[in-house]
Amino acid sequence: MIRNVKLFSYFLKEKWLLLLGIVLYIPFIGTNIITTALPGYIKDHLSGNSIVYGITDTMYGVGACLASFVLTFIVKYFNKEKLILFLFIFSIILGAVLSLNQKLSLAIGYIFLLGMVEPVIRTIMYTRTMEIVPSTLLGAVVAFWNFINLILQFFANYGVGKVMDDVGPQWGFIIYSGVMILGSLIFIGIKKPYKTT
Repeated sequence: MIRNVKLFSYFLKEKWLLLLGIVLYIPFIGTNIITTALPGYIKDHLSGNSIVYGITDTMYGVGACLASFVLTFIVKYFNKEKLILFLFIFSIILGAVLSLNQKLSLAIGYIFLLGMVEPVIRTIMYTRTMEIVPSTLLGAVVAFWNFINLILQFFANYGVGKVMDDVGPQWGFIIYSGVMILGSLIFIGIKKPYKTT
């Protein structure tokens, strides 16, 4: 009970952290949207088969693995806040391009790039979160964010599934871009306290 009161008081004092939690989990939501959209996108939009889907899905994982190696180099040379915004914008563009794409080979490349982008955003922001949030509250704060994230993921995935069935699987990537636009706008709004707190 005392811990819950402390958490509530902390969020009242640092209201912008509620928004940070949303931005922090936007890439997770984006990943789930891709996971939901990809099978139908490969099968119906690009006329691919299960083998192509397997390769494409694997390339997302390969991109995510390579991201950790790339991150160690790029954070040394770029402003982290600007890098986060750039990666959000890059992912928005990739989502739009995927919705228009008609070639399987290009889709594999674009998905690979998305696999690299999202983990970098998450890692940079998680690292900063550990610097901002007191260690005595970090577990409770992250647990609360996880709860909000699960709710957002449910509605996002349901929306993608509904849109895929009604108008086509490629629209899943339009929704993905929309979610990443939301993330970038929220991040712009909290960039000052994020940087200076």
